[in-house]
Amino acid sequence: MIDVGVVLPTRLRPGALAPEAVLRIAEAADHTSLWSHVWVTDSVISLPFYDSVVLLAACAARTSRVRLGVACAASLGLRHPLIVAQQWANLDVLSGGRMTFVACPGEAAGATRAHELAAFNMDHPEKLARMEENLEFLRAVSRGGPVSFSGKYFAIDDFDLVPAFLQQPLPIWMAGNPPAGTSASRVRSVLERVARFGDGWLTFAVTPDTLAERKTALEELRASLGRTPDGEFPVCVFLNVNVNLVAHIAVDDALSMWKRQSTRNVSEDQLRQVAAIGSPEQTADFIGRLVEAGATAVAMELLSQNPLAQLEIISEYLLPLLA
Repeated sequence: MIDVGVVLPTRLRPGALAPEAVLRIAEAADHTSLWSHVWVTDSVISLPFYDSVVLLAACAARTSRVRLGVACAASLGLRHPLIVAQQWANLDVLSGGRMTFVACPGEAAGATRAHELAAFNMDHPEKLARMEENLEFLRAVSRGGPVSFSGKYFAIDDFDLVPAFLQQPLPIWMAGNPPAGTSASRVRSVLERVARFGDGWLTFAVTPDTLAERKTALEELRASLGRTPDGEFPVCVFLNVNVNLVAHIAVDDALSMWKRQSTRNVSEDQLRQVAAIGSPEQTADFIGRLVEAGATAVAMELLSQNPLAQLEIISEYLLPLLA
């Protein structure tokens, strides 16, 4: 069975869910055995979300079974590596070793991104370089024992993190999501970063054909770096989902929600190409094609105006089909 996770609806916009409602979704997933992950999103200024670390701590206290993670940590390059390590070690201990870290560089352009970078007095290349350095330190310190580290932006000698990570090392995945139409050289550059830094790969808004093509390229890049398949390498698709027994109701709800939370207009056909929307059978078929293309997991963003009800529908009607 494919691993199935739910992305908590944390975007702070008019009509946003209160924290207690968000946590009820995490609890509902934890109580249903076919859910494997609960994910939160991350930003500082560029997108309005509940803080990822604070929300994950609350989820750790309110759940006991599901793995917990950030999908993805777009603010990693803005955060001090010592603080990141301390917070995530504490999360790992608080959750009983259930954390998964997914790093990503974040968007390089846009007014809100520029505002965020200006606030931290850096440009996107520096943020990207800091992200990579922070990843190297986080992986090193999560293995345990005193760590000495020297990078361009940060150095420390004989650092012994307390409390230490329960998972040694912490699972660290890399997000890589070149949009449609990206040049072949740019796609390769993104996948090279995934191959270099990731214990797994998270991608978004891909068709099954695109996923298969990029997974093949990623496997070749991993092999060229000596990272041959020596164990599980998760391939997770961040997937917009809306399920209803009446297919057109799912489509109408999904499109309405998309218009509320995105500035990019899409047609029904465009959304269907990269999202699982419709009846339980239709959505299971789309996810099945992603599995055939190489996906081992999906992180379901509930593209619905009533996310808790949507979670219940997916739990009752879609997850048994995937199982």
